[in-house]
Amino acid sequence: MAGFDRDILIRGLPDFQGAVAGIPSESVRAYLSFYHLQDLAEMAVYKVGRMKLDEVNVTVQSFAQPPGRSARGTVIVVHGYMDHMGLYQHLIFNLFQERFNVLCYDLSGHGLSDGNALAVDDFHHYATQLAELVAQLEQDLVYPLHLVGQSTGAAVVMAHQLLFSHGNLPLLGERVLLAPLVRPAMWRSIRRKYRWFKYVLKRVPRRYSNNSHDKSFMRFISERDLLQHREIPVSWVGAMLAWGEWVENHPPVRGKIHMIQGTDDGTVDWHHNMAELGRLYPELELKLIKQAKHHLVNESPEYRDQVFNHLCQVFDNWENENGLP
Repeated sequence: MAGFDRDILIRGLPDFQGAVAGIPSESVRAYLSFYHLQDLAEMAVYKVGRMKLDEVNVTVQSFAQPPGRSARGTVIVVHGYMDHMGLYQHLIFNLFQERFNVLCYDLSGHGLSDGNALAVDDFHHYATQLAELVAQLEQDLVYPLHLVGQSTGAAVVMAHQLLFSHGNLPLLGERVLLAPLVRPAMWRSIRRKYRWFKYVLKRVPRRYSNNSHDKSFMRFISERDLLQHREIPVSWVGAMLAWGEWVENHPPVRGKIHMIQGTDDGTVDWHHNMAELGRLYPELELKLIKQAKHHLVNESPEYRDQVFNHLCQVFDNWENENGLP
């Protein structure tokens, strides 16, 4: 499989809001091919470009329904830590096939976006990026607007709600949290090590955890993915721990939210997180996927299909409850 040059690709990207639909360059075509998104980009009204979100130049992609095929709404997908949108082809394709426009972006420090690699000093920055994305594109989106986040991406969806839901948001449908991050697995050990390491280390080596039954996916990200990083900033660990503490001290909030969780997840402390989100969101609706691991959007098909089927049911139910055809 041919690769691509990240820096050349980024330099050639237009401003997203001024971008013309279509694949704008051979570098983008190579990127799409590398991540098995080219066929979908050619079926969809595809746009890619850059937006400044929270003072960071972020790469945004849109897969909209073609002429003659009306969209049921827009789904914004927020990826997990150390991921990027190229890895979410299964989810993007599934949502597109269900007649949604799909809007996605790489978090700062990830994928095709600027920022220090994998770094953030406060999860509120991630939430601000999402809020500014919605605000800048508010007039261009097809509504209702649904939000789906995986792991850290689910934390971003939560933080966006907790920080910005008091504003004049556009018609918002469902928020769906896939294996959400509040506390990681081995939280006590991580917290104890962080208290020591934060004074002497800036980065620590990344370890690839066994977070999917899909062995080919695991090999790809550890051996072949061109957008992976091999070290984790210690400052991000501090931001993650602060995020969990902030959530645990936040008073309960009104409103429905959905959590989909695998029971063999060894990446987050899902039992604690499930209980904590049940406290924070008294109207939480929970779906457990038996034996599924953490990376739900890249699980093997027997588990991934259950996730996507439930996700579609959530959107179908919202439409029925709101009188949409």
